[in-house]
Amino acid sequence: MLDKLNISQRKLLNWLGFVVVVGVGFMLIQPADHPISPEFSTPLKPTASCSSSADWRSFGSYEERIERELTATLSQIVGVGSVKVFTTLERGPSIVVAQSITDDTRTIEETDRSSGVRTTQDNRYTASPVTLRLDGEKKEVPLIIEEHDPSIRGVLIVASGAQDPAIRYQIARAVQTVLQIPLYKIEVLPKENGG
Repeated sequence: MLDKLNISQRKLLNWLGFVVVVGVGFMLIQPADHPISPEFSTPLKPTASCSSSADWRSFGSYEERIERELTATLSQIVGVGSVKVFTTLERGPSIVVAQSITDDTRTIEETDRSSGVRTTQDNRYTASPVTLRLDGEKKEVPLIIEEHDPSIRGVLIVASGAQDPAIRYQIARAVQTVLQIPLYKIEVLPKENGG
């Protein structure tokens, strides 16, 4: 049967056999009580190796942290007075997981007896997450290459000094600079006299 195969088909068959043998070897080395497949349904917990952008998880919600820091900072500006900040988020945090990508393209040209040429192209694209085994733990987690904070939909600031247009503009520009959002997403309103 192997005599009917051409050289490229024999090489492909040899490589497939090698991959199967290596795969079986890895399965024999892997202990049975520790499955290889990662659990993607459970949320990832930040570890010491995570970047500092994940710090917001340990101090309450991202929204509350932004509101607390903006309130403290804006109330220190001359003429602003007491401040209340309210933020809304567009979406939650997101992560980008490293992937192992395989993109194979195979072209087969066949010639029939009547000198007709038929070309067949086979494209195969596969992507699977790259996983790491954490030290001291017996499970694998995906390799995170990027973490994105939630995007801010809008900010509302109520300040006692916002009756003055110059102060209102200063507050809006300060929030725009800190959060890197456009000015139309920021609303500054004067606080009621009694509050």
